[in-house]
Amino acid sequence: MTNGEVKIAAARQDQSKADKADLLDRLRNKKRKAKELEINLDGDVVTLKFEAISSRELDKLRAKHPPTQKQRAENLGVNLDTFNPALVAATLVEPKVTEDEAVELFNSDRWSAGELAQIFSAASDVCMEGLSIPRSASV
Repeated sequence: MTNGEVKIAAARQDQSKADKADLLDRLRNKKRKAKELEINLDGDVVTLKFEAISSRELDKLRAKHPPTQKQRAENLGVNLDTFNPALVAATLVEPKVTEDEAVELFNSDRWSAGELAQIFSAASDVCMEGLSIPRSASV
């Protein structure tokens, strides 16, 4: 290898290290996934904005809401009666609600099971959806 080729190889290696460091920095600092849900609230369209919680936060939340014996017998991993509103409270950022406020909504006689399922689904989806990976031209 000539002296020029050695310099070129070293420069490529340095650039590769810099590219890797930049990519790792971007991976560490990526924004949390967000999702919006539009609902019709007595004739007005209202937008709810959800933001993902980390996998560790989600695991801690699941641990705080263990299933009842009956739910465990049904192979459920959490107590849906308490976990669902807790996840909504943890992920709903606009408007921000407390866990007690989310429980109040889930216990209200004004919300149908389907409506509450849509809200919970948005909270769950924002945490569980994967990355948006563009398809390359070669795939």
